[in-house]
Amino acid sequence: MTTLTFLRHATAQDYALPIADESRQLVDKGKEQVKRAAAFCQKHGLTPAYLYCSPLVRAQETAEILQENLPGCPTPSTVSWLAGTAPDSIVTELEKLAAGGLNDIWLVGHEPDFSTTISLLLGRREPVIKVKKASLTRLEVDFATGWAQLLWSIPNALLK
Repeated sequence: MTTLTFLRHATAQDYALPIADESRQLVDKGKEQVKRAAAFCQKHGLTPAYLYCSPLVRAQETAEILQENLPGCPTPSTVSWLAGTAPDSIVTELEKLAAGGLNDIWLVGHEPDFSTTISLLLGRREPVIKVKKASLTRLEVDFATGWAQLLWSIPNALLK
């Protein structure tokens, strides 16, 4: 059994601004959202064993702020497969990590990638969940059998 926690990046600069999408940074609100998530995790004893993040700046900043504000949180590892990759490919990469014995894997990435990947893990091709900015979503997955269970999904505003 593998536990996966999805943390969508926090609020970033508007995509309508004349900057490259991959360069969009977190705004002050986003930085506070990540700090709130870190405080929630600390309060509830939630610390990743492994932390992977997208190479896009807003995801990098989200992962770094989480790591800085959550004691015991590992340094984020950047992986290209968390940026604009098909859900099937993300699942394949997660299967590889699980097969290597990794558990309590945390991912920092984007929409619609997360909602479609989570839905796929839960056995649905169409999205059955919408992952909000800076929210936490946790699943248990048995990649050998294809069984998965949504444990919880908490929007950032409720992380207290």
